[in-house]
Amino acid sequence: MKRRRRRTRHLRNVVLSLSAVGLFLICVSIFYQGLLDPLAAFQPSVSGGGEAPSAAEDTSASLSPASREEAPAPSEPQPAPSQQPPAASAETASDEAVSSSDVKSESALQSEEPLQSEPPVSSLPAVSAPEGDPFPELYVSKPDYVPHEAGDKVVYLTFDDGPSNLTIPVLDVLDRYGVKATFFVVGKTSEDDKEALRQTVKRGHTLAVHTYTHRYEEIYASPEAYLSDFSRMRNLIYDTTGVEPTIYRYAGGSVNSYNKKTARSIVEEMNRRGYTYYDWNVDSGDAQRGTSAEGIYQNVITQTSKHEKAIVLMHNSSAKKDTLDQLPRIIEKLQSMGYRFAALDPTVEPINFRLPD
Repeated sequence: MKRRRRRTRHLRNVVLSLSAVGLFLICVSIFYQGLLDPLAAFQPSVSGGGEAPSAAEDTSASLSPASREEAPAPSEPQPAPSQQPPAASAETASDEAVSSSDVKSESALQSEEPLQSEPPVSSLPAVSAPEGDPFPELYVSKPDYVPHEAGDKVVYLTFDDGPSNLTIPVLDVLDRYGVKATFFVVGKTSEDDKEALRQTVKRGHTLAVHTYTHRYEEIYASPEAYLSDFSRMRNLIYDTTGVEPTIYRYAGGSVNSYNKKTARSIVEEMNRRGYTYYDWNVDSGDAQRGTSAEGIYQNVITQTSKHEKAIVLMHNSSAKKDTLDQLPRIIEKLQSMGYRFAALDPTVEPINFRLPD
C-alpha cells in the first residue's frame, strides 16, 4: 500500500515537473517571438534584384501630387547675348511659338532697360563741311574696320522700308532671342512710326538711313538729289531719336537699273562725307512677288549656310507679315547651325556690289 502511494506521488511529481517545463517553454517561445517580429519589419523587401527604396524616395512617394515639386534640371551654360536657346531642328522648325522656358516674358522685357553699346571710336578726325556746302550736317567720322575672324559665323539681320505696324512685333521677337539687328528706315512721320523709331533705338538696335521718299527716279538723278533726300531722312532720325546715323543702304541696292550713270559719283560723295553703305549677300526674297513664307525661310537658311559672314536682306513694311512669322524659325535654325547675331555699325566691313564703270 505504501509502495503504491509512493509511486503515485512520484508520477504526479513527474507530471507536474513536465507541465512546468512545458509552460516554461511556451513562455520562452512567446517572448522570443515578440522580439523577432519587430526586427522582421525592418528587413528590406528585395524582389527581382532591385534595391530597397531610399528614405527620400519613400518620403516623396507619400506626398500628394499637388504637394510635390519637380527637381530642377541641371543648368546649362547661358548663351552669349547674341545667342539664345538651342534651335529647333529643320523638321520641327515649323513650330513658331516660342516656349516660355526659353524666352523672357513680355512684362519682364518691358521692365528691363536694353543694353546700349558705345559707338565705335573713330581713328580719323571729323570732317568739316567746306564753306558753302548745302548739307553741312552730312559729315560723320569714319572708324577703322574690325577684320572678320576666320571661323566666326555671324549673321547681320537687316530690315528695309520700315517703320510700320510690324516694327514693334519684329522688335519683340528679336528681344525674346536676345538678337540685335539693323533697320534701314524710310520717311514716315506718324506718331506711331516715330515711336517705332524710338523703340528701335531704346532696345539696342542700329537705326540707319534707307531713303526718305524711296522714289528711284528722283533720288538717283544726281549726287545733289541723293543728298537732299538723304538729309531729310537723317534729320527725321536725329530729331526723333537723338541718334546720328552713320550707315545707310541704297534703295534697290547700290547698283540698280536707275543709277547706272550716277552710282559711282554718289558713292564717292557719300564716302567723302564719312558714311558707310551696306548691300547684302543673302536675300530672303520677301520683296519678290510670289515668294511664300516657306520660301523666305528656305532662302535665308540655304544662302546663309554658304557664308561665315552673312548680311541678310529682309523688309519691314506693313505687307511683310510672312517675314515676321518666319523670323523665329530663321533665328532658331541659324543658332542651331552655330551662327551668332549682331547689328551693323561702321566698324563692320561692308559687303558691296560692284559699281558700274
